[in-house]
Amino acid sequence: MVLIVILMSTIIYIWVVPAFTSQASQDNAGAAYSEKFTTVRAQFATYVVSIPETVAACGSQDTNVGCSPSSYLTCNGSSITSPYTGNVLVPVNGVCVITSTVNGNVYVYSGGNLTVTGGTIHGGLEADSASSVTLKNASVYGFTGLYNVQTVTISGSALNTSGQSICTDACGGAMYAGGRGYFSMTNSNVTGQVENEVGHETIVNNNRITGRLEIESADLGQIINNVVGSLDLDQNGTIVIAGNVVNGTAKYGTNGWCGTGNNQISGSTTGTCIGNVEVDVANTGSTSVKFLQVYMTNIPLAGGLSWQLASGHLTQCGSGQSATCTLLPIVIPVGDMAQITMGWTAPSGSFPLPWNYIYFIFVSSHQNYVDGYLYFQRGLGMPLQSRLEQRTCPPCY
Repeated sequence: MVLIVILMSTIIYIWVVPAFTSQASQDNAGAAYSEKFTTVRAQFATYVVSIPETVAACGSQDTNVGCSPSSYLTCNGSSITSPYTGNVLVPVNGVCVITSTVNGNVYVYSGGNLTVTGGTIHGGLEADSASSVTLKNASVYGFTGLYNVQTVTISGSALNTSGQSICTDACGGAMYAGGRGYFSMTNSNVTGQVENEVGHETIVNNNRITGRLEIESADLGQIINNVVGSLDLDQNGTIVIAGNVVNGTAKYGTNGWCGTGNNQISGSTTGTCIGNVEVDVANTGSTSVKFLQVYMTNIPLAGGLSWQLASGHLTQCGSGQSATCTLLPIVIPVGDMAQITMGWTAPSGSFPLPWNYIYFIFVSSHQNYVDGYLYFQRGLGMPLQSRLEQRTCPPCY
């Protein structure tokens, strides 16, 4: 029996030690085991809300169209499948589907649901406190005014007010959308200006907009992979701007949390877009922890870095000592905690949707690592312990 135990112990030792020493570079397996650390707290755009803005009144921008047609065809529980000349009204709580051409204006009243699929509106589109407006592969050749609509979905569509001098807060407007609802515009072409105000969740992805794109007072905004004439952002809660081409100026006003990256801006940029991520990591082991690598969204950290010890003690920063350090490595003495602030830069290329979290990884000198997810309005998904694993970064999984 004794002989069997000795043999098994030997086998285990031969299997375990090389697996860890291969990850530990010049360090030994014992040091890797002694090193332990855990995420304690983290935040990312937590409880950031927008600054309120007054929503414009229905019809206030395009007064020639207004919001009260004198004559119209009522569309309720029916579809317009052949060309119609004249105005169309979706009544209170009504439902209408348009798949053909309307040579006139379209109005949607309170609680109404309008869907335009492959259809064309040769006039204005005005919706006042409607339940939903959906434009799919549709065209609108007049001004589009969407006021306090609960759900707006625009995809593969064309909005064009070329030749019309319609002024919202600036002239050349093609669309105004305002109200604390859901707004999504993707893969669409707009000739003119787009203004979106007071949205709850505002998504503007993969569009071409010849004029200015303004996003103001959105609780949560995404502006990703668009080509726009100019960009104006102000009073938003949490907003992300990534992969856009701006053929003019970019203005960053007062935004609660603003993350930006991989944009091409031809003109001047005013204001700042700052999106910091904060993570606290505690050393719970018996040896000092030294983070050599930091990854955000599976790529090496591209934004700024700042860290300090929760104890308030001076920390090793490069070749000196400092209360706050902006360099790697991050050194955490035994029993202390590092409070780490990182500037977030959006990854290049395609962007996964819905985008509501950031993934982070810290890798130590002994190849122990800890990762985690930071969520909008919530912060850290859960505290996690360090672990040692055969892995390659990037990608890091």
